[in-house]
Amino acid sequence: MTLAVTVIGLAGLLSIHLASVRGNAATARGAAATAAAQMTLEELRQVPIDTLIATYGALPVDHEPLDTVAGPAGLTLSRTLTMTELTAASSDLILLRVEVTWTDDGAAPGEAGGKYDHMVALELVRTRQEAL
Repeated sequence: MTLAVTVIGLAGLLSIHLASVRGNAATARGAAATAAAQMTLEELRQVPIDTLIATYGALPVDHEPLDTVAGPAGLTLSRTLTMTELTAASSDLILLRVEVTWTDDGAAPGEAGGKYDHMVALELVRTRQEAL
């Protein structure tokens, strides 16, 4: 009887441990994606607006693919850039949006109705008059 109660208790502890490991792994993937988005925005912040437009084309730029980044445990993080003029506020303001996407468990993007797809997006507003 004691052995049965002990086995049931250990099975419960194992279940809690496995859920904790899965949660920690998901948090690590999200943190890596956030760090990749922040790094990308910082790199774009250092480039003059005119150079960005010359590199990626006339505005608006919609989901321009950037190089992928390696995440933890072989995870591939895909990055895209969107640049939009904020003409409602000022013709000098440009919104830069970086999206970092990844899929869990080796799934293909969109598999199972997007169940395994994740995205982190960060935005930054720049001005054409930065040199002033």
